[in-house]
Amino acid sequence: MIHRSRRGRPTSVAAALVLALALGACGSGGDDGQVELRYTWWGNDQRAELLTEAVEMFERENPGITVATSFAEFGSYWQRLATEAAGGNPPDVMQIDYSYLREYSERGLLRDLTPYEGEIIAVDELLPGMEAAGRVGDEYFAVPVGRTSLSFQYDPEVWAEAGLAPPEVGWSWADFEGALETLQAHLGEERFPTTSWSQHLTFFENWLAQRGASLYTEDGDLGFEEADLTEYWEMVVDLQERGLVVPHDRVVAGDTVTPLGHGLSASEFGWDTLMLSTENTYGSPLALGPMPTGTDELGTYFKPSALMGVSARSEHPEEAAMLIDFLVNDPEAAALLGADRGMPATVAQQENVDLAGPAGLVGEYETSIEEHVRDTPPPPPPGGSAVERTLIRIDEEIGYGRVTVAEGVERFFADARDSLD
Repeated sequence: MIHRSRRGRPTSVAAALVLALALGACGSGGDDGQVELRYTWWGNDQRAELLTEAVEMFERENPGITVATSFAEFGSYWQRLATEAAGGNPPDVMQIDYSYLREYSERGLLRDLTPYEGEIIAVDELLPGMEAAGRVGDEYFAVPVGRTSLSFQYDPEVWAEAGLAPPEVGWSWADFEGALETLQAHLGEERFPTTSWSQHLTFFENWLAQRGASLYTEDGDLGFEEADLTEYWEMVVDLQERGLVVPHDRVVAGDTVTPLGHGLSASEFGWDTLMLSTENTYGSPLALGPMPTGTDELGTYFKPSALMGVSARSEHPEEAAMLIDFLVNDPEAAALLGADRGMPATVAQQENVDLAGPAGLVGEYETSIEEHVRDTPPPPPPGGSAVERTLIRIDEEIGYGRVTVAEGVERFFADARDSLD
């Protein structure tokens, strides 16, 4: 979609890849000295409305700068990113997902922000877990705008009616399985205790971390064995066969509303800040609990919900850095944006966000696990996004019974290693 700022020209969603960086530059400067930036992000209409208003606040404080804004939903955002890149027209400021950070920085898309760190962009009030996010090696390529963490989301009323105590840090996978069995007896046949999570690489990463393993090695290879993935998939398949997990044929591909949001299940794993939209569609209050574990390690970490970076080809990097600083640190912008992009990543912004209702629960949850989370791992290596797509594809084939777990594991390792080469 396209938005027009008060004085900006409309633009399409902008993005770039390294092959196009030499073809053109972004931003513009008029004969009158006016600087125009281009800023793009992923999200829905509600986020677009909030960010457009925040950008207009920035323009009022910086009358020499105009910002043309654009957005798309997450899936098409990255495709259009590459398309715009091929046209040699990258945006000045772009939203970056942590899983793409290393790949985009190593391919030369993003500008090193180290010269602006502490000079234009204040980073001294970043929350725990966010200090190193955005860094690749010795360079600083993106600034986190929000913080999120994995969680267990559930209907507390249904949970209590089934006679279950709220989950706490340290509950085990065996406790989780037992709770699902109790819920199954309480819910009957038309509703499932939980939603499948095995298609998401981040949950497998969390499961590995609980066991002292990692998703990737320091040199960018897979950091786990075939036996690890086999055990993980077999655990989920067993729950599916027993009717404890929503089956694949009951989930609509591409649906942005989760099975819990639809009321098809009574719980699911997810990033804590996603509970805000899930509760809205679910229609009743939800609660947050920690991930189950089989060890003394929770495995969870604080992940940037999104980051902001500057194109390596921007003609106005200082003004682009000013926009990032405003959207990450300005208290009035925080009051407007709330927790839409995740819990604000800086102390100043968190102090100015209304944390009533679900947003408050997210804040309380993150505080409750702070002493149990691990350090934020480095961003995935180039090819990591392809590895995630491979897991999604093979998990679906296993879920529909087209391949066995053993066949799926073999195919995953072959395809994933091809992506990482």
